[in-house]
Parts: sequence; C-alpha cells; structure tokens
Amino acid sequence: MLLSQLGCIVICVDKDLSPIQSQLLRWCRSSLSEASARLTLHHMDLVKDTWPFGAGVVGGIINVHFLLPSLFPSFESSLLPGGYLLLETVPGCGGNYLELPKAGAIRSAFGKTFDFEFYREGKTGPSGYDAVTVQMLAKRKK
Repeated sequence: MLLSQLGCIVICVDKDLSPIQSQLLRWCRSSLSEASARLTLHHMDLVKDTWPFGAGVVGGIINVHFLLPSLFPSFESSLLPGGYLLLETVPGCGGNYLELPKAGAIRSAFGKTFDFEFYREGKTGPSGYDAVTVQMLAKRKK
C-alpha cells in the first residue's frame, strides 16, 4: 500500500491472495481507497504458471519469503534498466535452511546484470551445511 500511496501502480502476484484481500478491505474503508485503486491482484502459482510480465515493463520487483531461482532470468528481463529488485529469502529458522541458497549463489546469479545497493548473507543451518539467508536490494544495470 505504501508504494501505491506514493503513486505507483502495484501488481501483487501470489497463490493465496486472501491475506492481501482482507488487508485491502480494511484500507478501502479508510482514506486509502484512491491508493488501493492502483493495486492489482493476480492469483497465480509461480511454481506452475508462466511468468506474466514481458521484457522491460516493470520498474521494480519485490520478492520476499519466496525463492524460485528459475524466475531470476524473468526478473532480469522484465525490469527496466535502472529498475530495482528487492529480494529476501525466508528466515533461517527450523528446517528452512533446506530451501535456502548456498553462500554466494544469489550474488553470482545477479552480479552481471545488477549493481548491489545492499547485500547481506547470514549463515544458517547445522554446522557444515552451506546455506544462507539473503537480503538484497539491487539496481538493474543500464
């Protein structure tokens, strides 16, 4: 909602839109209804469905607590030059380390086409297991 309040057109993609929809109902009852008009919801499962955006059509992508490396080329393609990618993996609690990347993997995946404005890795998992949490803000090179 913050981005839509700032005038951005926001497209939310998720396989479960119910949390976003319930939050939208609360916002629409308030003075934020104009901002919610700039927000579009797309129900889709990005593991099974095709990436819905073409080349060079989005100014930013926020990918939080969902990591699907097969989407990385689509992120690169869809972002306009100078566009931003905010990526945060799931936290390293419980057995989450099993789905987390190896140290350096995310940096390596995006290093050729993005400049990193912020990049942090945190070691997680049992001793001897190569897994990291990642928080990253990167700008698509021109």
